[in-house]
Amino acid sequence: MSEVRFETSTKLIACILPKGRARALQQALVDKKDIHCGNFHYGRGVGRDSHIRDRGIGEQQEREIFEVVVSAEQADDIFEFIFFEAAMDEPHGGMVYMTTTPRSTAMNLPEIPDEEN
Repeated sequence: MSEVRFETSTKLIACILPKGRARALQQALVDKKDIHCGNFHYGRGVGRDSHIRDRGIGEQQEREIFEVVVSAEQADDIFEFIFFEAAMDEPHGGMVYMTTTPRSTAMNLPEIPDEEN
């Protein structure tokens, strides 16, 4: 059985993205940065500068919320990578923020030997 390991020097990077960008960002983190712990989910809302805000109450846009916890040492590099990879430098590209986490838990899958036929 593996041991639970707590980490105290980590940061949470969270993004609010236009619909359709989170899965590609998650895959880019795996392929280019070997980070496998990103998660995303969905939300709805109307931003302050949304082009549909004047159409009426109740009209909302779907957003994707992407979150990843990384070590404090690599946080600035990953923050910059996420910003440009998810095209947040474009108009209405989303937003990203980073915060210190007091403690996180490292989750690792156990090593499983290959089966022989």
